[in-house]
Amino acid sequence: MTIGWLGLAGGTKAGDKVPRAVAPCAAVPPLVGGQQDAGPALQACLDATPPHGAIALPAGRYRIGTPIHIRRAVTLTTRGLARTAPSCFTNERRCAVLHLAMIQADNPGSVMPVDVTSDGVRLDHLVFQGTRLSDPGGSAKRCTSEALRPMAGGVRVTGSDVVINGSVFRDMACYTALEYGSGAGAVITDNAFLGNGTHNVLLGWADGLTIHTARKFRVLGNRFHDNTDVQLIFGSCVDCIVSDNVFTHGGAAAGGSFAELMLQAWPKATSGDYTGTQVTRNRIDCGTQRRCGFGIMIGSAPWYAAPAFGGAVTDNRVRGAMLALNVDTLTGPMTIERNDLAVSTGTYPGMCGPQRIEGVATNIVPAARLLMARPVSGPTSATHYCILNYSLLPVTPVQ
Repeated sequence: MTIGWLGLAGGTKAGDKVPRAVAPCAAVPPLVGGQQDAGPALQACLDATPPHGAIALPAGRYRIGTPIHIRRAVTLTTRGLARTAPSCFTNERRCAVLHLAMIQADNPGSVMPVDVTSDGVRLDHLVFQGTRLSDPGGSAKRCTSEALRPMAGGVRVTGSDVVINGSVFRDMACYTALEYGSGAGAVITDNAFLGNGTHNVLLGWADGLTIHTARKFRVLGNRFHDNTDVQLIFGSCVDCIVSDNVFTHGGAAAGGSFAELMLQAWPKATSGDYTGTQVTRNRIDCGTQRRCGFGIMIGSAPWYAAPAFGGAVTDNRVRGAMLALNVDTLTGPMTIERNDLAVSTGTYPGMCGPQRIEGVATNIVPAARLLMARPVSGPTSATHYCILNYSLLPVTPVQ
C-alpha cells in the first residue's frame, strides 16, 4: 500500500502511477489549526477512501465537533511519520491532533466521538484530545448524565486485527479514553494514555484503556499516567499478552485512580475468562503519596459479583499503591507468582469508610487461595476490601 498526500486507494503496485488524493479528502488540510468543525470533511474523506487505503493527515490540530465513524479497513495516520517512528508522546507537534470537542451533547446513532466498526483498521501516530481542560463546563454536564457520558470519552473500537500504535489519548472528561468492545488479534502498542478524567469528582473519573471481550490481543509497551478510574481494565482476554506497560501518577489527588491494572468481568456482559493470557513485566508506581488504591486487582468483588479465572500474572512490579495486589472472588484457577510487590501501612479512604492496611503487600480472600496454582509469598492478608482511594470533593451543582 502506498500512502499519498491524503486519502489514497490501497493496493498500488510498484511502478504504477500514484493516484491523486481522493477528491473529498482535499477539504481536510485547510481546516488544520482552525475553529471550524473538521468532522464532516474527515468523515467524507473516510467514506470515499477504499478499503485498505490510507488517510495521512498533515500535522496540526483539527477540531472535531461531530462524531467520526470508521466503517471500513483504512489507515488513519499523520503524514510523513513511519510506523516505526517515535510515539506522538515524545513530541505532539509532529502529529495530527484530533480535538474531540463535540458541538452537541446528544448525537443520535453515535456512542463515542470516534467509533470504529470494522476489521483491519489502523490508527497510527495520532493524538486524540478530549475536553477536560478546554471545556470544563460542558464536560461536567455530559459526565453527570448517564446517557451522555460516553460522548465525553474518546474512541470506541469493535473489530478484529485492529492496530493502534504510537498514539496519544489524553484529557477526556470522563468515561474512558479508548474502549474496545470486542475483537481478536488487535495490537495496541507504544501509546500513551494521559490525564483522562478527574479522580476526586463524582462521575468525573475515566479509564485509560477499557477492553471488554478480547482474544489474542497484544497490549504492549504503553504508558498510562493519571487515568482516574482504572488505568487499564479488562472484561475478558483469552490468549492475550499484556506486557511491558508502565503505570504512573503525579502528586495531585485529582490524578489518582481506584486501580491500575484490573482483570475482572462486567456482570452478564463479559466472561472474565483469561485462559492462556500472560500479564507480565508491567511496572506500576503510584508515587510516594499513594495515588492509586489497588495496584493489580484480580476479580470484581469491591464493585460487583462477577467471574474471573485463567491465565498467569507474573513478574510484575508494584510500588506506591495503597494495596499492591488484591485477589478477590476468583472463580477458577489462575497463576499469580514472582511479582515484586511493595508493602503498605496506613489508613486509606474507602467507599465504605477508612480502611486500615498494616504491613502487607497482598490481599487474597480465602476462597481465591484455593484456586491459585501456588501460594503467594510475602506479607499477606485475607479480607474483603471495599473500593480504595475513594475520596470525593463536595459536589457543585451544574448550572
